[in-house]
Amino acid sequence: MLDIHDNEGVVSIRIDTESLDRANAGELRDAAAAAIGAATRSVEIDCGVLKFIDSSGVGALLHVNNLLPEDRRPVKLLNVAATVLSVLELVRVHRLFALEKE
Repeated sequence: MLDIHDNEGVVSIRIDTESLDRANAGELRDAAAAAIGAATRSVEIDCGVLKFIDSSGVGALLHVNNLLPEDRRPVKLLNVAATVLSVLELVRVHRLFALEKE
């Protein structure tokens, strides 16, 4: 479901599933917690494959954002589909991320 790389302090996470929900949100939380450390300068999450997100998925994205110190936030969400963006806007968390739409 995830592909994670650390390139000189920039952690890149690619979500390789169409759905981020209760069934797999924990995997994102755990993998990000393992990958993000004191040397991490920024985090980018490629959402290009992602088409559906529920509240658990939103919670996982917020968790990743909160793993970074405030001066290194926000997490950058890349290739965000309109369906995912609408959910982030609906729950009013879209402003907590740096968003790059599809």
